[in-house]
Amino acid sequence: MQLREKPQGFPGQRIVVLPRSVIERSAEHVLTRGLLPTDVGWFPHAREHLRERPAGVEQAVFIYCAKGLGWCELGGRRVTVKPGDLLVVPPRVPHVYGADVARPWSIHWFHAGGSLLPAFMAEMGVTVEQSVLRLGEDDQVLALFEELLDCVEHGYTTLQLLYASQTLAHLLAAIIRNHRGDAAGQPSPAQKIARTIQYMKEHLGSNLQLAALAGVANLSRSQYTALFKTQTGYAPIDYFTRLRMHRACQLLDTTDLTVKQVAAELGYADPLHFSRLFRKVNEATPTGYRAMRKG
Repeated sequence: MQLREKPQGFPGQRIVVLPRSVIERSAEHVLTRGLLPTDVGWFPHAREHLRERPAGVEQAVFIYCAKGLGWCELGGRRVTVKPGDLLVVPPRVPHVYGADVARPWSIHWFHAGGSLLPAFMAEMGVTVEQSVLRLGEDDQVLALFEELLDCVEHGYTTLQLLYASQTLAHLLAAIIRNHRGDAAGQPSPAQKIARTIQYMKEHLGSNLQLAALAGVANLSRSQYTALFKTQTGYAPIDYFTRLRMHRACQLLDTTDLTVKQVAAELGYADPLHFSRLFRKVNEATPTGYRAMRKG
């Protein structure tokens, strides 16, 4: 069956294609040559959408399906693209993709190039054989797609393109973090650590123990400690102490509480012990810190 491309044009669509001269200029700039979106768009309810590229394109193609269904053929395989899926077509790979006939997809998409792109794709684990990543509905990812499109819609100045480059880097990093969760939807290692850090922040007045924090992450104490140090550079309890001392600084700066009262607010019954920890972290006593000129 001969495929016939539908000319682009969908009610409500938004699309920006950077001129070739702009792309060439950006490739020469030290801050944009690493990563650059060359085409960005949003196609809602893209009925009869079809693109066939027998030789591929120079950039990688990223398509996030927000609603409906789509499909793609590359590397001799046909894959279905569902809501929450990200289709990634590597550069110069022949491909054809389109919307499902009965349930046409709505898609956020962009083409990207640059010297850093292969490293980002390697972090995603993208290959011709593994071209669809499961992201689910992620508010941050959706917001960054929108921010990227909004940015390039406002022109091609060096400043705008620098912002677009960094927004794209943020978007790709968010995709990588999201995808690192396992196929069953379990939180990634980074998400587990982030969850326990949030738990720490919500319990600064408690004397948290390592076992409790490891339990929040659903890891053994040894696994949790090793993973936490890899992610943050600190042991969990040391990090928690630093969070408490940071809060102590805020209280000393913004309230009239005595050092004893600040200590009690943060769960320290012994003000002397609190003062020793404060000095170790902040290289000043609580009283000395409060007396410093700041700002």
